[in-house]
Amino acid sequence: VNHIIWSNVREEAFYHLGLIYYEFEKYSIARARFESLLEEYRGGKYSGSAMYWIGESYAAENKLDEAIEFLLKAIKDKQSNSYRDYTIYTLATVYEKKGDYENAVKYYDQLLSYYRNSSLLVSAQIRIGVCYFYLKDYQSSILELNNPLLDDLPDNFYSESLYLLANSYYRVQDYYEAEKVYSELLEKFPGTDYIRDAKYGLAWSLFQQNKYNDAFRVFNHLSTGDDSIAVESFYWKAEAKRYLGKNKEAITIYRNLLSNHSSSFIVPRVEYQLGLLYFNSKDIKSSKRYLLTAASSNEADVRARAYTLLGELELDNKKYASANNYFEQGLNYAAEDSDVQLRSMLGLGAALYYLGRNDDAMEYLNKILAASPDFERDRVNYYLAENYFDRQKYNQALERFNGITTQDEDIKRLTLYGTAYCYFNLGDYENSAFRFAEYAKVYPNDERVTDAKLRLADSYFGSKNYTASYQVYKDLFISQKLSLDDPNVYYQYAQALYKSGKTESAIKEFSNLQEKFPNSSYADVSLYTIGWIHFQQGDFETAIDKYRGVMDVYSRTTLAPVIYYSIGDAYFNMSNYDSAIDNYRKVLTNYPSSDYVFDAVNGIQYSYVAKGKPEKAIALIDGFVNENPSLKFSDQIYLKKAEIYYSNREYEAAKESYKDFIEKFSNSKFIPDAYYWLGKSADNLEQYEDAIFYFNVAFQKYPKSEIAASSVLEMGSIYNSLENYGAAISKYNLAIEKLEGSPGIPEILYMKGLTYINADSLQQAYKVFSDVSYYYRETIFADKSKFESGLIDLAAGRYENSDNNFLELAEKRNDELGAKGQYYYGLSLYEQAKYTDAISALVRVRTVFSMYDEWLTKSYMALGDCYVKLDDNRKAEEMYRIVISKHKNDSFGKEARQKVRELK
Repeated sequence: VNHIIWSNVREEAFYHLGLIYYEFEKYSIARARFESLLEEYRGGKYSGSAMYWIGESYAAENKLDEAIEFLLKAIKDKQSNSYRDYTIYTLATVYEKKGDYENAVKYYDQLLSYYRNSSLLVSAQIRIGVCYFYLKDYQSSILELNNPLLDDLPDNFYSESLYLLANSYYRVQDYYEAEKVYSELLEKFPGTDYIRDAKYGLAWSLFQQNKYNDAFRVFNHLSTGDDSIAVESFYWKAEAKRYLGKNKEAITIYRNLLSNHSSSFIVPRVEYQLGLLYFNSKDIKSSKRYLLTAASSNEADVRARAYTLLGELELDNKKYASANNYFEQGLNYAAEDSDVQLRSMLGLGAALYYLGRNDDAMEYLNKILAASPDFERDRVNYYLAENYFDRQKYNQALERFNGITTQDEDIKRLTLYGTAYCYFNLGDYENSAFRFAEYAKVYPNDERVTDAKLRLADSYFGSKNYTASYQVYKDLFISQKLSLDDPNVYYQYAQALYKSGKTESAIKEFSNLQEKFPNSSYADVSLYTIGWIHFQQGDFETAIDKYRGVMDVYSRTTLAPVIYYSIGDAYFNMSNYDSAIDNYRKVLTNYPSSDYVFDAVNGIQYSYVAKGKPEKAIALIDGFVNENPSLKFSDQIYLKKAEIYYSNREYEAAKESYKDFIEKFSNSKFIPDAYYWLGKSADNLEQYEDAIFYFNVAFQKYPKSEIAASSVLEMGSIYNSLENYGAAISKYNLAIEKLEGSPGIPEILYMKGLTYINADSLQQAYKVFSDVSYYYRETIFADKSKFESGLIDLAAGRYENSDNNFLELAEKRNDELGAKGQYYYGLSLYEQAKYTDAISALVRVRTVFSMYDEWLTKSYMALGDCYVKLDDNRKAEEMYRIVISKHKNDSFGKEARQKVRELK
């Protein structure tokens, strides 16, 4: 190459000279010869192979980027590269060394795909499996490393492939296969470099299969020594014992581990585990000692777990402030989105709930739901429910309680108890009774069972099942779980007796209660209740005597206003109106700020009206309000004056009185009512413009009042009576816009539809009725609208539509609207000449709606008409004569007699 530059074999000499230097590992000289060859014989027969060997030389010197450059060039030069499979293999190994496993897999895969006869095939099979392992594509790694071709590999390669295959099985949680492959490796290659790692992997595979005894034996074998595998194995052999439930043995092993490796990295974990074991065995002192030490660890995870468990320990001891502090520390050190973070937040939710900090507690509990909805779902729901309950949000609490599906007996018990109380506080006494009864049955020895039975009795009382309420009280007394030393319980018991029909026993117990607890708040109430029972029985004289007896025993009783009022009621029912008025007056005179003043005024009003002297009631009202103008209900009493005039049909006087009220009590909440009744008074006087003015004030000025919608309806009625349909429609439209959301809207729409009918605008009416029946389907006006739609369809001959509407009403309702629907359904069938079907429909009016005489009478008339069409005159006459017998002197009777004559 140096002297015979014209030689024909000089190119070959360069190539072989490079190979010789490569063999002597003189890689830079080798490259120089290969590069000279490439320079002087560009595109020659050895150029591709020369680039391959340059790449190999760089790879041998670990100059990986340079190696990649030339190996890629060699791959492209397919014509002059005799080592194409080796080039690809070396390039893949270089990428593997760089940690670029994706490119390594790419080129190993090329070799396996295109060079099936290469001597490097098996090696590539191993290496691609290794690369897949490091790419964490364990399934692909298993697929490649499970190839039978690998059985013929040299021992070092085969043992490595088995080790990685076992690891891959472990990573995909196929612990049984992992155990098999680890065992095969240990059996075939007992001297392998992977021996301890393989044994450790085997131990873990056994542990994950719950083969704790077998795992313990392997961990125990590995635990001798000081390397990391020995220390970890020491730790996990203790864990194997813990999982076997042999906590004492686990504690002993952990304590030996602390003695043998006192300065090891694993010490904080061991201290935490000891704290956990002592916690589970109720040795709180030892648990706390180890947990406090673990909490000072440098490992954030251990600190988080230790603080969290300390929080749970304090929570169990009801030291909620201390628990809260520990949980906060645990949360500070917990990794984001970790189990311990969630557990710390749950602990905080519980501790803060017990500390009464409901908003803070719910914030943490809701964070858990947002981050991990399935984490401790039942406990999270339980504490959310309790927090809602404390805030008196019983519906939300009930929703959370109902979301609990746990089998944990403590939570099941508390959930049932909480659910029962939610229903109780919501006034749903039937559901609360059912659940309190279940609680008493399932947990008869629980500390809360007596309270549950008391609430059961209250629930029965609330749902008016007084006999059951009395029986529960009686059982509690007999079982001595409840004594009559509590006047509240005694009073409820007596009430239950009365409500269950045991009147004499109730009177006796109310009397006994007063004698036994003469100074309790229930003493005077019990005596009053005795009088009230006699009042309810119609024994008014005895009632009066008992009412007065309360005042005799308790002259300063707070019940005085209701006692005088009740005496007044008793005299009123005896028609002794003067005595009634005297006692009602005592309420007004002696207790003008009492809540019974308004009722007393009503009593006086009715008494004077009964005596035919309403003007005296009016004079009394004037006098009382003048003397007590600032009482909270003076306005309501003064309004009674106008009501008296209105009820006596003195509409002019009523008008003046309502105006006087508006002037005198301009800030009263009853002002809208006064304007409304002003309108009604004017309407009754046929002063329609005034009436519309007053109704309009009530509507426009007080749109949020209950009277607003009623005022609109009254205006609409007046406009309809005056045949001013356009004004009525305009007012209805304005109200629909202004009173959006009002419960009066369905009726306003319905009246709008009727107004369109009055104006002969049937198409518009039909649309309005359709809207009402669709958008307000839960209201009576939806059904009324269906009836009106049915009438329009019937008149237009759209029988299918009319029949559907009438039949739906007849089957759905049992009131007069249902009767009308049934009658018109029969009438529709009659018009369609379906006489037999019509008879069946009309007979149903008699069997289902017989209490509605108008429609029953009309159905008999229509039945007669059907029989006439069927040429059954005898049956027709029978129907007509039924009408005649019940309506001898009215229009129905007259029409029926005419039809009988026509039959002749």
